Order: sequence, then structure tokens, then C-alpha cells
Amino acid sequence: MDLLLVRHGVSEHNTSDVISGGTSNPNLSQAGVKQVEEVSKIIDNNKIDQVYASPLIRAKRTAQILTDFQKDIITDDRLKEMDFGSWEGQHAEGLKVKYPDAFDDLGTINSKYTKYAKNGETFEQVADRVEEFLAEIQPYSNDKTIMVVCRGFVIRSLIARWFKLKIEDVMTVRNVSFTELHFEKDDIERPRLMTFNRTEPLYYGTKR
Repeated sequence: MDLLLVRHGVSEHNTSDVISGGTSNPNLSQAGVKQVEEVSKIIDNNKIDQVYASPLIRAKRTAQILTDFQKDIITDDRLKEMDFGSWEGQHAEGLKVKYPDAFDDLGTINSKYTKYAKNGETFEQVADRVEEFLAEIQPYSNDKTIMVVCRGFVIRSLIARWFKLKIEDVMTVRNVSFTELHFEKDDIERPRLMTFNRTEPLYYGTKR
């Protein structure tokens, strides 16, 4: 299975410093729509067999625009963004001042945030549910190229899990970035990392 992980386009919350996870549902911003439309020009739909997305608007709409509305988008709750619990909808700047150890030196939320965010989901819980989803679809996808449009924290959680890294060691992924992996047949636990955080795919789904 060839897996193409894509972070959604810039949302209305991305531009307003609002923490937006699994229970927040902002749309793409106008700039985000234009960004995805531009990237869609390099996507070759003939090279993508199936597209899955988080059911939240910013991910599903990104998937639709990227594929020129030519593909059926299958949504699954397990692909939702991390649930930040009581931090959902709050402005990040104030939380950085109050809980500095919950953010890295680039201002990204780290694993310590769950000490302060009531009912916040851990990175491990995110990786667990997405791995469950991938294991479920792999028997039908061994010889296919699969695109999954989701959130940056989902992608970081998976990379940390698969390559035995701390989440703090995996950099933030850009909006509409592409991370490409290859899985041997029936082996969901040992992917080969082909590319990470690219502005366009290199191996899977690109017009060449």
C-alpha cells in the first residue's frame, strides 16, 4: 500500500490563533481554498485509487478540492483531529504564557499539554485510532495508492509511532503538505518513509 498523508488547507482558526481540534469545525479560509486549488493542479487523480478524510469540514473540503471533486471521499471519525478537550476554541497565546512547558520552542503544543487540558486526547490515543483505521482498510488496499486528508497532529502522531520517535522530535507539518509512505503487503507496522512535509508529492499521485 502506498499512503499519501495530507494536512488540510489553512482554516479560519489557523489564521486567528485558535486551538482547533476534533470538536472544532471551522471551514477553510479564503486563502486556504486558493492554496488547495493551486496544489490540485499537480495532483493526478488517475494515480490515486481511494481518498479518505476526517469528517470535519476543513479536511473533507480539502480532499474534494485537491481531487477536483472527481473522487468519492470516504470519511471516518478515526481520522479526526486530536481532541484538545478544555483547550478547544481557546487562543493559544494566553495558554503559552500560562503553561509554557506544554509548548515547544516553536510554539507547538507538546505531549505535556494533557496535564492542563481537561479530557485532552494524547498523541498515543490519536495514533491508536488511526492505526486501527489503516489496519482495517489495508487488506483491500495492498496494491493501491491511498490518500488520507487529516490534521497535522494526526500525521505527527503516526510518524512518531512508526519510527519510534518522541512527538517533540517530529516537526510541525505545513498546511497542504504531503507525507508519503510505502507499506509491504499485510504489514501495517513497518512503513518505509518516502517523503515528509513536502509542498507536493514526489512518488504518489503527482502529474509528471
